[in-house]
Amino acid sequence: MYVLPRWVVAVGLVVLLLGGGITPPPVAATPDHGAATGAGVETAADGAGENGTSRADRASVQNRSTVETQPQPATAESDGAVVRVGTADTHRRRPRGQGGDTAGAAAIAPANMEAGAATSGATQTDDGDVIRQTQTYARVPEEPGEVAVRLTYDIPDRVVDLETQVPAAATVTGTDGFERANESVYEWDETSDSATISYRINPNRTIQKSGPEGAEGRYLSVDTGDWALLTRSLTPTRWRYTGREPVRYNRTVGTAGPGAAGEEIVYLGDVATFEETAHNQTFTLVVPERATMTASPISVLDSMANASNALRVGDRDEQVFIVAAPSGAVDWGVEGYQIGDADMWVQSRQTLDTANNVWLHEYVHSRQAYETTRETRWTVEGWATYYAAVLTLEQDRIGFDEFRAHLAAGGRPVYSDVALTDRSSWTNDADYRKGALVAGRTDVHIRSATGRNRTLQTVFQSVNGYRDPVTQSQFLTEVEAAGGASVRNTTARETETTVAVTMWNETSHRRLFGAIPARIGYSLPPVDRGDAYRADSIYRSNAPVGGSEPIRLVTNETLAIDAVVENAGGETGAYNVTLAVNGTVVAAKQGRLEAGAGTEVEVTHTFVDPGRYVVSVDGDTVTVVVSEPAAASVTGVTASPREVRQGGRVDVTATVANDNATPGTAAVVFRRNDVVFAEQRLYLPPQATTTVARTVILDDSGTVSLSAGDGRTTRAVDVTVSTETADPTATETATDTRTTAGDGDGFTALVTVLAVLCAALIVRWHDR
Repeated sequence: MYVLPRWVVAVGLVVLLLGGGITPPPVAATPDHGAATGAGVETAADGAGENGTSRADRASVQNRSTVETQPQPATAESDGAVVRVGTADTHRRRPRGQGGDTAGAAAIAPANMEAGAATSGATQTDDGDVIRQTQTYARVPEEPGEVAVRLTYDIPDRVVDLETQVPAAATVTGTDGFERANESVYEWDETSDSATISYRINPNRTIQKSGPEGAEGRYLSVDTGDWALLTRSLTPTRWRYTGREPVRYNRTVGTAGPGAAGEEIVYLGDVATFEETAHNQTFTLVVPERATMTASPISVLDSMANASNALRVGDRDEQVFIVAAPSGAVDWGVEGYQIGDADMWVQSRQTLDTANNVWLHEYVHSRQAYETTRETRWTVEGWATYYAAVLTLEQDRIGFDEFRAHLAAGGRPVYSDVALTDRSSWTNDADYRKGALVAGRTDVHIRSATGRNRTLQTVFQSVNGYRDPVTQSQFLTEVEAAGGASVRNTTARETETTVAVTMWNETSHRRLFGAIPARIGYSLPPVDRGDAYRADSIYRSNAPVGGSEPIRLVTNETLAIDAVVENAGGETGAYNVTLAVNGTVVAAKQGRLEAGAGTEVEVTHTFVDPGRYVVSVDGDTVTVVVSEPAAASVTGVTASPREVRQGGRVDVTATVANDNATPGTAAVVFRRNDVVFAEQRLYLPPQATTTVARTVILDDSGTVSLSAGDGRTTRAVDVTVSTETADPTATETATDTRTTAGDGDGFTALVTVLAVLCAALIVRWHDR
């Protein structure tokens, strides 16, 4: 593709700007967190992936995360030269925190807490037509309260100019390829294809909130000196380029040194990472070394995976990134915090066995793709609180009494003057409390009106498809489409007025939600059930390896386990059984199970490296020891026949034994007088013996040593080879030969021989 000289483009830009042909978009960060995307970037609700199928082999997001956006460019034309403008990273979705209304955070958050959620564009361009931005974060141990950031841009040839902005409070420590335009804006000097800005930020941010759950001076992000948890810097970027195909923008966030990064949240310090893939989502849970978990990492991932399947509302992000924020070490301002598309942190002490399930609360936020007006703002926390509680009930982690008490709090007298559509009337976290109760009542009304064929999820999925903020009128229209005019009128009254709302009883809940929800449990089979644990490899096929612990395997063997899945509930439910090795999920199977039924589901994993492993299913564990293959030995050798004429064939048979408790292997080498004539590698199960035979032709007369060895021991056998060449067509006849003094067979034979010799001499004499 031909690229215009930059001086031509520059002249054209000057003319266009003087003539008003281009109005450059502002680069400065905007305090409006309500926008879902960067300028010119559209986000569509994800309506696909609702079938619950698992997507395996996703890349693990541990210390690096990448997103890509394709802006819809503005264009201008002068003298036939087309110049387009792209922008990215100017907004991101509203931060959401459980236990505090973070809507006010926009007023106190600096630029490094406002970032654009980049989404992949549909137009395909060459790999070279991508602006690649990399943000790399590092601790500064000698300066607690400071984090170093290295911002790098790789810029393709079609870009004619580019500028970016660092956080206003950042301290720039160096640049390469950028020139400072004003206090926080830097312009690319166009001298190289790669340019860098290094700066430092203070990540310590607090939230100010009145009410029972808020306190001044409590942290949302922090650097303790030993570790840091923060949200990435907003770096609004604008560029101009030539050509008709858009120049895409790719952003990568990573850490220098120990840590982990999602699209928006960064943790700096030593971590353990746990991962599970289910229902077209990969969940990555980062547990810092400084954090102590109340719930096990695997149970957290399983709970989120089950919630992913239960929530059929669209907007399933491929990657969900969760950090277990160390509880107690910092005076956190909220119990959990969700930001961007699907990044969140939750205090590590939070449990799953409570109606106030913060892990699921923040996950529900990640499924809310819609934006709100002031009248519908209550749905953000109200729906998250309701679904966190009802999903926890459906997972059989709480009983109905706790569920009922949690939602019934929204009907207390303190909320008697609250109209949810009027934010000025909210008191005592009304959007969480009364909002959750009203959300549940709307769900009940829709289920009742439709015979349980539709639910509040129908409305949830519909509003997720809205590109503009959802108004109260639009919300009620979707309620009516799901449940009818009567349900719309009831919901309007319960959201727009101060009418008292009450919690439904257990009888109604059983009728509308099911008598007893599905209660899916998982466990390992007893280890003494040998056939429930099987090994498959080149050594053995589907061989039982249970019976005692530890289970012993060798490298590159696949262990298959018949995990036990049981549904103790009253309804058919979906299961997601996961196999973990040393705490990391390595395999998963999904399906459905009828009420009161049980089944066994095979889950497998191949062990490549030797070591000691803890294999678990939902907390049940078994130890597996993996070693290198044992050494099998040649224990004997035979030859048949033991006597042979020259050119004859001999079959050499080696006996090979593996007397070890693990599979073994041996390379059997056959030799003829120390010269190798055949080799064979054998793979044997434990406590097994086999034979291997090879045929050799013996041409030299005399005694020949035939042997078989394994590199450590050699077994040999001698074979006698006669000087007479073997005639494969002759038939040997055994006879008794007797020699007498002058008569009999012996004398006749002698006379015959002499006669033949005389005849030969006469013929020879005549020939002369």
